[in-house]
Amino acid sequence: MAKYQYEFPADRTGKAGAVKPYRGEKTDFVTPVSHLSGVAELLTNTALKATEVYSQYGQDRLGAVLISKVKGFAYADRGGTLFIEESDNNLSWSTTASAEVAPGVLSSTDWVYVTKRYYRFRYVNGNLQQSEFVLYQSLGAGEIDIHFHETAPLPVALHPSQTDFVFHDKAESAGKGAVLSVNGVKQLLVEITGTAESSNVAFWGRSFSGENLPIRGVKTDDGTSSCGTSGTHEAWSFDIAGFKEIVMEITKISGGSLSVKGTAVS
Repeated sequence: MAKYQYEFPADRTGKAGAVKPYRGEKTDFVTPVSHLSGVAELLTNTALKATEVYSQYGQDRLGAVLISKVKGFAYADRGGTLFIEESDNNLSWSTTASAEVAPGVLSSTDWVYVTKRYYRFRYVNGNLQQSEFVLYQSLGAGEIDIHFHETAPLPVALHPSQTDFVFHDKAESAGKGAVLSVNGVKQLLVEITGTAESSNVAFWGRSFSGENLPIRGVKTDDGTSSCGTSGTHEAWSFDIAGFKEIVMEITKISGGSLSVKGTAVS
């Protein structure tokens, strides 16, 4: 597997933590612009008191760029514990991974493939006040989840499975079209093509209640996000875990036809 040389922010003397930390600010978010597997971004360098806790603001991974995996790094002169936590609603959190941070040792979590909408890093200091502390995050963007199961002599199980689905095929009139049953699917790539001079496609997800709820997709060519589009010859990426059904509704169309086809990845 690939090895990365991590780049950490530092001042002119080489001391970590030159970048202004985001601790307690509404700007507590850094948007990745590519696969950032070799870059670490500073979250805080403010020392913690005994038993004090740092909690990052909940990060929506369905922003301009889909965040698929995260990794945390911490250095402190006193011991503590670093947690990666996830949430469906940015209110109730559960721990996905953790790492013990020994005094004076740069420690890290493993890469964690996030499956819920929100994630955050949380650090719990030990029973002694710190003099030095830095906490970094590294993000991986836009990947399909590929999990490696490591035993001797290292068999590798690659799973995603992919299924193609046609929502609309050369449709010339407005309508909901075919409905995709999620059935464990996590991600969806949708292509919109056609000759229509004017059109609009609304993106819907149906929850347990059966109601249509707007879902936000990420346009693959420029990273913009939206719950619908009036364009053609576009591709959109969606995280659909938790929904029961997906609808790509043509709400209006004139001057030609429109095809909406997708690839579902579980």
